[in-house]
Amino acid sequence: MDGKSRMSGDVHVRFREGVGVRLPRATRLVIAVSGHWTKQRWAERALLRLREQIEPLGLILNAEKTKVADTLSGAAFGFMGFDIRRVPNRAKSRYFFLMTPRKKARLAIKAKIREIIANGGATPVAELVKQINAVVSGWVAYFRVGNSSDAFNEVRDYLEMKLRLLLTRRKKKRGVGWWRWSSEYLYKVLGLYWDWKIQYLKNPEAYT
Repeated sequence: MDGKSRMSGDVHVRFREGVGVRLPRATRLVIAVSGHWTKQRWAERALLRLREQIEPLGLILNAEKTKVADTLSGAAFGFMGFDIRRVPNRAKSRYFFLMTPRKKARLAIKAKIREIIANGGATPVAELVKQINAVVSGWVAYFRVGNSSDAFNEVRDYLEMKLRLLLTRRKKKRGVGWWRWSSEYLYKVLGLYWDWKIQYLKNPEAYT
């Protein structure tokens, strides 16, 4: 084990195989089990099997964060910043797993935006926008592989509001300044980050 390695919910996890691999102190994984009626209690058996495999290596499971979620019954579980749940498609013809940024993740990026603006002092707005862009672009790049459109809209609207409030205060104007500080001004003049596009994960066959 590499005592200096660490993992964070804000970054992707990279699994490496081969001789001499150094594992991080905390590894997060999901074990998926078929929901067919013939596979009843296989989830519990898989959990037991996992413990049997890792304990001889001196590893233990985090009891508070380890759980079995029955997605067939509507249960959701959190993994690496995402909430994951099984939902029907629009045609009700099949099910798929919906991956959305967790509330904690949305609150965290909003808090970071507030922090940058609050600590900005007399820093020019264009410079503050660059700092915000660096943070927001990384957050978007991480969560864009999920079903994150609603979360992206929420965070983007919040960001625009905070910038308009900042501009209004500095110009000593009244109101939020929705018309005075248009979207065109925020994105084309100040250069606010704009690439809030979703890039869904490909089918497993695409990586073989």
